[in-house]
Parts: sequence; structure tokens; C-alpha cells
Amino acid sequence: MFFRRTTEIQVMKKLKPPRLLLLISVIIFACLILYLSFNSVPGNGQSLLRKNQSNMDNTKLIELLRKVSMSDRTVILTVLDEAWARPGSVLDLFLESFQVGIGTKHFLNHLLIFTTDDQAYQYCKTMHPHCFPLPTQKAVPAGKPLTHPDRSKFDRIVISFLRQVNDLGYNFLFTEADVMWLKNPFQHVDPLLELTIACEIYTGDPRSASNKADGSFFFAKSTDIAVEIFRYWELAMVMYPNNDAQSVLEMMIKEDEVVQFRLQPRIKYLDPAYFSGFCQPNINMRQAYTMHANCCEDLESKVHDLRLVLDEWRNYSMTNSSIPGSSWIVSRKCTN
Repeated sequence: MFFRRTTEIQVMKKLKPPRLLLLISVIIFACLILYLSFNSVPGNGQSLLRKNQSNMDNTKLIELLRKVSMSDRTVILTVLDEAWARPGSVLDLFLESFQVGIGTKHFLNHLLIFTTDDQAYQYCKTMHPHCFPLPTQKAVPAGKPLTHPDRSKFDRIVISFLRQVNDLGYNFLFTEADVMWLKNPFQHVDPLLELTIACEIYTGDPRSASNKADGSFFFAKSTDIAVEIFRYWELAMVMYPNNDAQSVLEMMIKEDEVVQFRLQPRIKYLDPAYFSGFCQPNINMRQAYTMHANCCEDLESKVHDLRLVLDEWRNYSMTNSSIPGSSWIVSRKCTN
């Protein structure tokens, strides 16, 4: 939904470090001049209001992070819009998955939900104690097509908040809300690495650069390198506004010289046998840790099939969890 690949991905050129550094310098200088000139105007009440609002938002975010974080300063994050935050929709199923998953219920205490609009925020507060409104009222809602001209702006706002969480010293596991939590996924996270990320294509080697990242589910450790990656990702989205966030991240990891040779992030890719999706489902229920409703843009079909996933998982965990190779039908409407 948020960091998902578009159906037609444009071929991306490598980011050239000298060009990027020049662009960054120009942007920073221009922003500084505008900021100073704007704030030098006497009686600039609008600037003061924006600054006060920003400080209030930051204070609230810090308070929420302190409240939801685990003992090792790790939080779980997701993002919702109004289409997914309504009775009987994706949020209900997402929260339910923590309840029926094996060893996952307590993670609800550590889940912080970012919302993109007021309707989503109001509904979130009725369902979960930890909700935070993103300043995306003028950005494109998440339910709009990924090819929408304002989509890149929206993704940059989300990436910026993820970077802010990391920069405040918190590790986080970002999960799309259409990812069902069936078992404790932290058992597969390497806490010493900057990134642990799900994949669309897996070579069998969790450290291979030939794996294809899936931005719907990833863990980011709070390190200087990780913070720089998110900052660089945000800037790259400005340079390539016609590309979706996942494509830009994939390009940065595999092709960009600054990321590869200066930042050198340590990355682990998660095996789809354990972190599966509707695109290429693993039917062995005993191996499943999460199930992602990808390859399914129709909301009604998505909700229908996610309900089937939870119903089948509930039945399996109560009766057949000790039987090796138990299988399920994870998608019906979405794959038809």
C-alpha cells in the first residue's frame, strides 16, 4: 500500500554522488535563504503557529514512542488511511491477527499506528490506544493509485517519519497493515544489522544482493548508518518523483555508490518460506510467520481473503499445529 512497487516501473539511472551532493547543497542553501527571509518578516504569526504545532507534534510522538517501546527501544509501526481504517476493513483484521497469532498478542502494546487523515485517526483511536496523525492532509491519500502525481510526496512524508523515529534512537519494525502476524517475527530479525527486510525474490542466501527487497515488512536498527539511509532515501525520492518508494530503495541498495561504498549497510533478507504473500504463497502453515495480502489491489477481495487466512489459521493453531506440512488455501478472490 505505501511502499509497494508500481505495475510499470520506469528504468532508473544510478545516482551519481557528485551530482547528488551538488543538488543537496543547492536545496539546503535555497531552503535556508527562504526560511531566513520568511522568518525575518515582522509579525509573522503563521510561521510561529507552524513552529508551535511542529513542536507539539514532536512532543506527542516522543511521548508515544516512550510509551510503546520495548525494553530494547524497539517499536512496531504501520500506516493507515481511511479506506483501511473502517469497521470490517483491514485494520480490524490486522489487530485480530495479533490476537490469534502464536506469541504475538503482547506486541499490540508496542504497536504505534500512523494515520494519514482525520477519519483514519478517529477510527484508530476507537480500536487501538496508540495512534499518531501524520501531517499528510494535503498529500495524496494512500488509497489513490501509486501512479498518482502526488504519490511521491506522500511516500517522502512516511519515509521522513520513519527516519525521525530512527533518529530519536528507536529501532522499529515497519509492517503494512495487510500483513497478518501469525508468529513472532523477531525470531528471524538480526538485531546487529542495519536492515532486515522481506523479499519478493529470494535466492536462498539471506545476505545476497541478488535478493529483491519487499518494503512491506522490514526492521531498521537505530544506527547512524540506518538514519543516513532513510535521509538518503528521502532525497532520492525528490530526485526521482516518478518512481515509487520501493523501487528507489531497491536501486539504492543494489546500484548506488554512496550506499554501497560509503554507508555499506548490513542487510538480511527474510526467507519467503516464513514471510509469505498472496503473490507466491507458501502453503505450509507450520512455516508461516506472516502472510501479506499483496497482488491484491481490490479492497473487498483483500478483506475477504485475509478473513480466510485468519479463520484457517485459528483452526490450524487450535487443532493441527503439531502436524508437519499442514496446508491452507490462503487466497481465493485475490488470485481469481
